[in-house]
Amino acid sequence: MSTPNPILVAAAPSIQAVLTALSTFITNLGPDPTKVAVTFPGALQVLLGDIELQLPALANSEFGVVQTAAQSKIAGWQASLKTATGT
Repeated sequence: MSTPNPILVAAAPSIQAVLTALSTFITNLGPDPTKVAVTFPGALQVLLGDIELQLPALANSEFGVVQTAAQSKIAGWQASLKTATGT
C-alpha cells in the first residue's frame, strides 16, 4: 500500500466541504428549470460563501505540510554535509 500524499491528506477536509457545497448549490437551484434564473443568484452566493470559508483552513493545513517538508529537506542536507565533511 502506498503512502498517501501529505498535501492531499491535509486538503481532504476542505475538498470534502467544497464538494458538499457544490451538492448544496445544485440542490438550491431547485427542481424546476424555469425558475433557475430566480434561484441561481442566491444559490451561487451560498456556494461562494461556503468555498470562501474553507480558504483559511486550507491555507493553515497546507502551510503545515510545507513547513514539515522543508524541515525534513534541511535536515537531510545537514546530514549529507556532515557525512561529506566528516564533521
